[in-house]
Amino acid sequence: MIPYTIDRRADTAVSNTTLAFWLFLASEVMLFGALFSAYALLRASAPAWPSGPATLNLPLGITNTIVLFAMTSIAWRARSGSAGRAVSMLGLSSIFGLAFLGIKAFEYSGEIRAGVVPATNTFLAIYFTLTGLHAIHVAGGLVANAWVMAGRAGSAMLLNRVRLISIYWIFVDVIWVIIFVVLYV
Repeated sequence: MIPYTIDRRADTAVSNTTLAFWLFLASEVMLFGALFSAYALLRASAPAWPSGPATLNLPLGITNTIVLFAMTSIAWRARSGSAGRAVSMLGLSSIFGLAFLGIKAFEYSGEIRAGVVPATNTFLAIYFTLTGLHAIHVAGGLVANAWVMAGRAGSAMLLNRVRLISIYWIFVDVIWVIIFVVLYV
């Protein structure tokens, strides 16, 4: 068993958790990279492609972008200071994460009521796949926030976990920006 430690290893110059985290992020980049590649190939081969702004709710997409940026900004600020402050900041960022998911659920319900569903066309199939998978990542990040906030880790270990989670939220933001630009704009 590999021990959980925040000490840097002599052979890799990073801690076990940091190395595992970066390997996890690399796998996530490959997952979303494959989906964005599929989008590009499908769009390039389609004789006609729907307009994102005409099909999707741009104001809700912009609102969700602002909410997500606020959440990540708060999580990033949680990195500095005491463990108690970090936990409080993660709690506040989680509220914004829940707001993001609530807005996305509201947007989905309006689209589905209007008959805008994945079976309509390839654009909507890709839209629901990318935004749904992104929403799952937001939910997973909220679970990670809760795990850190509820944990009994020492101060140094807790702050290391907060540091890694804040990097995860930046990744989630970057993916959302790509989704927003590719689909909504």
